[in-house]
Parts: sequence; C-alpha cells; structure tokens
Amino acid sequence: MLNSDTSKEIIITHPDAKKVLTEWFNILSGREARADGMKINGRAWRAELRRMSPPYGVMMCEGYAALRRKMMACMRLRPVDEMALALFTSVAIHIQTHANKQSFAAQLGAKNGNDPFMSALRFERLQQVRQPDEFCLQLVRAVKLRGSEGVNIVSLADSIFLWMREWQQRQEEQPEDANPFARNRIRWASEYLSSAR
Repeated sequence: MLNSDTSKEIIITHPDAKKVLTEWFNILSGREARADGMKINGRAWRAELRRMSPPYGVMMCEGYAALRRKMMACMRLRPVDEMALALFTSVAIHIQTHANKQSFAAQLGAKNGNDPFMSALRFERLQQVRQPDEFCLQLVRAVKLRGSEGVNIVSLADSIFLWMREWQQRQEEQPEDANPFARNRIRWASEYLSSAR
C-alpha cells in the first residue's frame, strides 16, 4: 500500500538527525553558542558561509564541516547526501527562524494575506529546476519570501536530500521511484496545493 502522507520526512527520519539540524541552525543565530564543550560564534559561521559561492563554496567552511560531522554520527551520508547538505547549508543561512508547524512546500503555499507566500508561477519554476546550483538559488529566493514567518528546516533538508538523490538517478539514467508519493515534485505539489486553497 502506498503512503500518501507527503508531509512526513522520508530520508531524514532519525530523531537525532532532526535534532542536529535544528541545533545547528540555532547556533547560527548566536555569538556565544556551546556545542561539544566548545564556544562557537554562530554569527561568524553564518557570515563566513554567506561569503562563499553556493553551494560548493560552503563545503570549505567550518560551519558546514561541523554540521557534516554531526549528521554523519546520526545517519549514513552518501556522496550525493554531502552535496545535499551543502545545498541545505547554502539555503539555511538565509532563513530567519525555524517554524515546524507545516512542511516546507506547505509553507510556500500558505496564505500571506490573500495570496500564497510563493506564487503558483514561481512555485512551478522551482519545480522545473534540473541543476543543483540553480535549485539552490531558487530555494534561497523561496526562503526569503517566508521572511520572519520562518521555514521548517527539517522538512527543507529532507526535500533537498530527496531532490539530490532524484537528480543523481537522472544523471545515471535510472528509473524514478514507482511510488509517486516518494517523488519530491509530487510531494511538494501536494503540500503546496493543500495549503494554497
């Protein structure tokens, strides 16, 4: 039986991995955060990450390396997942707050006055992106639209990981997942449309 619940994460499912993502994001907002007994200036991490070219440049930064180490302790990261983590990092530094009440795509479709945060046309453009660097730029624009309303960073990270795995499958000319509800574009469309009504 197919699971049609598109709001649940399908790659980042371990509670510790979710905790790592939220704790890392929270560190970015403070000057004097503590992690593993060390004092960390999260704002310096964020500033350094913002100066780098997304998504590849962030892989050379201490903030990315710290997140990667913590994630590897919770889940096995494939090479494509490390790239997904770099994409996530490049996008997350532009998020103002973590808001976990809805999935990321549902947040894009949620009403901001009379209109959704992201218009249907922009959402369609996001859905049509086929290259990681362009996907990263479109996601940065998307999270900036949410502004102070925030973004569900765990849902965002899970979607990026899924998108990158699908990208790799296309590069290797592998077939798509037989379950349509396990495909990122269908999951996003379902969530976006459910909250845009």
